[in-house]
Order: sequence, then C-alpha cells, then structure tokens
Amino acid sequence: MQTFTSTVSTPWLLQHLGDHNLQILDASWHVPDNSPSGRLEAEKEHIPGALYVDIDEVAASRSEPPYRMMPSPALFAERVGYLGIRPEAQLIVYDNAGLYSAARVWWMFRSMGHAKIAVLDGGLPAWKAAGGVVEQGPFKPRASVAWPSLRCADTVRSWSEVLENLTTQAAQLVDVRSAGMFNGDTSDRYPGVRPGHIPTAINLSQRLLRDEHHLFKSPDEMKRIFSEHGIDLKQPIIATCGSGVTACILALAIELVGEGACSVYDGSWEEWGGRPDLPAVVDKG
Repeated sequence: MQTFTSTVSTPWLLQHLGDHNLQILDASWHVPDNSPSGRLEAEKEHIPGALYVDIDEVAASRSEPPYRMMPSPALFAERVGYLGIRPEAQLIVYDNAGLYSAARVWWMFRSMGHAKIAVLDGGLPAWKAAGGVVEQGPFKPRASVAWPSLRCADTVRSWSEVLENLTTQAAQLVDVRSAGMFNGDTSDRYPGVRPGHIPTAINLSQRLLRDEHHLFKSPDEMKRIFSEHGIDLKQPIIATCGSGVTACILALAIELVGEGACSVYDGSWEEWGGRPDLPAVVDKG
C-alpha cells in the first residue's frame, strides 16, 4: 500500500477498499439538536465495513460546555481501542457532509501521534458520485484493541493561552466561521453564548478553501486565499471556530498547503463566548 499524507481521493479508496491493513472511519456528526443523531444518520448509508466514531464520545468527560474537548492520551487510547480501531492500521476518515467532523477526528489522531490517517477528500458525497457503493444498518461491532501509551503533541490551545496571545501576538488567530457567525449572533446553535468573536481574530470561512463538491482547492489557490485575508503562512496560526470542529479543517488545509504551523483552540467560541469575563467583539456591519 502506498504511503499517503493528509487526504486521499475517492478513486484511491475505490482501488484499496478491502485492503487488510486499511480501516475506514465514519465520523458523521452535527451539533446536537432535535434531529437524528450523527450515528443514526450514518446508519442510513455508509461506506461498507466502516467503523463509526462519535466525536462526543472520543472526548474529555465533561458535564458542561464545551463538551467535545480533546481527551487525555489515556482516555483517547481507551475510547478508540474500544471501537476496534487498530494502532497499526492506516485509517481513512470521512463524514456525510463532505467535510466537517472528519477533520476533527483526523486532527485528534495526528495530535496523539498516529500519522497513518487521512481524510477522504469530498467525503461520502464524493464517494457516491464516483460510484462507490454504500450499505445500510447498524455498524458492525469490532473486538476491542489495546493501544500503546500515547502523548499529545503541542497542537491544543486553551482559553488562557489565547487570552495571553491577545497581548503577545505570537500567533495569528484565525476564525473559520461564516462572516455572519463571526460578526453576529450564534445563539441559534449555542444557547447562552454571546454573539461575536475573539479580539484580533481574522475571519476566513473554511468553506472558501473548498469547491462546490466539498473538495479542497489546489495548494496554490489556498495560498492565494490565505494571502488575500492577510494570513502569513510563515507565522504560527491558532485556528478557532464555533466548537472546535471546523477549526480542524483549517489545520488540515494548512498541512495540505505544506507551509505554516497550526494549532487549534479546542474550546473555541462555545467556551469563549460563554464566559462574560473574556473580551469579545461584535460587528454586525
């Protein structure tokens, strides 16, 4: 099997589906509301043989928001091992939105030192468009697996580190939410959370980095978009979003570009905007 980097194409996966040391992860998820859960939606159609990964379960145990924070290395190993994910496997992760929560799973594994993971570019929509078959029904359980000791890399930023960065300006803070979310109201998704954004943040919607088919644009196109938004890829970047999920898309894009260093503010606006003691900017134009 060839060595891949951060993404694989649907033709590649069509060719390699069924390879012994390949495991497919379905990470379909959405912000919890009154609609069916990500698992239930994924059970309607998923790539054959996939294992389901719920980012609400592979997360730190918390009783208040933000809920899906990075778990400790020991808890991460326990949770992914319970799912039957093998530490020696090459992992391909996707979601049914094209690209959303799959990037979060990619980022967590990479942060924990598992380099053999890639995102299916375009996700389930691209898979179906390329003629890939899907199956329905509950995901087949796998026997649990023991993982070796893990150590989390320096890719996670806390609210206190982001607050300190407002003074030091050691890193560029990039908010990947839509302009409306960045400037206006977020209460429809995060009850009790203020509208607005973190001071000094640059707004670059992660959707601008992908085309209408959810596929990443070329590295040169993405570099141009970064430049047009005043983002210097030679300087450190902290990605932030609504709840620490789509910020991971920026981390993935920067790796695809091949320049820059990107960490993720794990709590993102769900944490920051929920704390009245932290500064916020509201600009509805």
